[in-house]
Amino acid sequence: MIQKDEMKKLAWVARIAVEEKDIPEFQEKINAKLASYAAIADAPVGGVKKTVNPSRLNTVLRKDTAAPSMSAEDALKNAPEVYETSFKIPKIL
Repeated sequence: MIQKDEMKKLAWVARIAVEEKDIPEFQEKINAKLASYAAIADAPVGGVKKTVNPSRLNTVLRKDTAAPSMSAEDALKNAPEVYETSFKIPKIL
């Protein structure tokens, strides 16, 4: 159960402005949530294998290896405008 002083500290840490008259309402709501989590914590889990990730997906990413890249000339050959070795774009401001 969250007590009044704990509720004030929790509101301060969460940067929530809670008036003194509203503390009992917040306490009631938070305590109801905590009670529902307690029911989950009391669930029987005997014989259940622990998992870090419930899905059995493996990483499908390729290895990070160096590869030849496109030359600046090839990259810029279809650009509407070029400035030295860069794309030339209109000013935004």
